[in-house]
Amino acid sequence: MNTHKVAICAYKGLSMLEFGAAVEIFASYGKHFQPWYQAQIVSVDEDYLPIAEGTGLSANTDLSVLSQVDTVVIPGWTSLQREADNELIHALQQAHSNGARLVSFCSGAFILAQTGLLNGRSATTHWRYAEAFNQRFPLVALDVNRLYVHEDNLHTSAGSAACIDLSLDLIRQDFGIETANTVAKRLVVSGHRAGGQQQFIQLPVPKPRSELGQVLDWALENLDKKITTDELAERACLTRRTFDRRFRQNYGMSVKQWLLNARVEHAKYLLETTATPIETIASLSGFSTSLSLRNHFDHFVGISPGKYRKSLGTCA
Repeated sequence: MNTHKVAICAYKGLSMLEFGAAVEIFASYGKHFQPWYQAQIVSVDEDYLPIAEGTGLSANTDLSVLSQVDTVVIPGWTSLQREADNELIHALQQAHSNGARLVSFCSGAFILAQTGLLNGRSATTHWRYAEAFNQRFPLVALDVNRLYVHEDNLHTSAGSAACIDLSLDLIRQDFGIETANTVAKRLVVSGHRAGGQQQFIQLPVPKPRSELGQVLDWALENLDKKITTDELAERACLTRRTFDRRFRQNYGMSVKQWLLNARVEHAKYLLETTATPIETIASLSGFSTSLSLRNHFDHFVGISPGKYRKSLGTCA
């Protein structure tokens, strides 16, 4: 491919993890592997940014650079309450108009949304920012059940780890699967996690002092067995009605939902760590058939068990 120019935005209060990931992946890696991106850092604020105790960062402050590159990376944002300057918004709009790829990590989606470019389009961000995002940008089709989203040269990712997944997917598009896998190996991460995977499965950990904790510990150790709510209530020495009420009070969901989540999580663990056949994993996780596992796995995780295992690149 021709030289692909990348601009990585920097600003006061930036997230060191996401900024560091952008620099490591799009800039530093090129020192060891060619061809690669030609990357530079562009400061949205001053030319010198204090970033940690006793350290700082010097960077170009010419935002016109954004309209001269092929990809602009926005690694998070400083504060959900901070509005981006008009100069930055205009520079991003101009870059997109010129055909540049705009990429946001985590809360960086708030900046893309401020440009208006995400209106009527799908996007994602960290799940904990969902409510604030929806209130401010109701015209954006926010989907927090995604690790990353590609739409019309606008690319958004969820939390910090997902920014690596998105970056690897972009590398796959630009340089091919083999190069993306080589980068993933160097970073010691999975070669590919599909964007459709959900950010997390809600499985509250039993509280140590909760009267239900010991019962749920038992349930987690016996997921391969048929477990009923009546049985759990009996083990807790509570009536079914009282058990249901206290369970919702403690965990914010029904027992049935909690068990389903636990079974899917256990299946994920077995897919990640063993070469056990999917039919056997279904049985070990408490699903009656492999089809039942596949249906629930697709619902909660967003892809099939087979694709999930393949994405890890660890087991056949």
